Amino acid sequence: MHQPIEDGLEDFLSGKVESDRYQGLERHLAVCTACRDEVGGMVEQVQLLRTLRAPEQAEPAAGFYARVMERIEAQSGNSFWSIFLEPAFGRRLMYASLALFVLLSYSVFQTTPGSLDMEGNPMTIMAGYDLPSASGNDPHHDREVVLVNLATYSTGATASALPVSSD
Repeated sequence: MHQPIEDGLEDFLSGKVESDRYQGLERHLAVCTACRDEVGGMVEQVQLLRTLRAPEQAEPAAGFYARVMERIEAQSGNSFWSIFLEPAFGRRLMYASLALFVLLSYSVFQTTPGSLDMEGNPMTIMAGYDLPSASGNDPHHDREVVLVNLATYSTGATASALPVSSD
């Protein structure tokens, strides 16, 4: 490529060449086929690159950032602990605690140590009968005594009416 074309090539390709200099470049390109072919290829490349250029207004539309922030907040999951900060849950928890307190207080004040039902206690039942006792020397004999005691309690018979083996 010749010197006059190299000096004004960028201005020529961008279209910002003065009119008298432009005419000089056009005359040289009309005469020199090597420069004309090179510049022609460059003009084609410039046109292709201009088609790839971003539009003049590359800013997002109004409200774009607000919509993005709303979407991010909607997708972010709440933590487990955030449920305790909700007022409705706090009220329910307060009422449930109050009800539990009332029930426990009622049960404490209504139950006195002497009012326990001792008749249903197995130790009280067994102490009320004159049943043979297990000596602890013979496991087989002790087993028989316990079975007789249980049978006596369940049938309501007296201990003397039931046989106890002396094995």
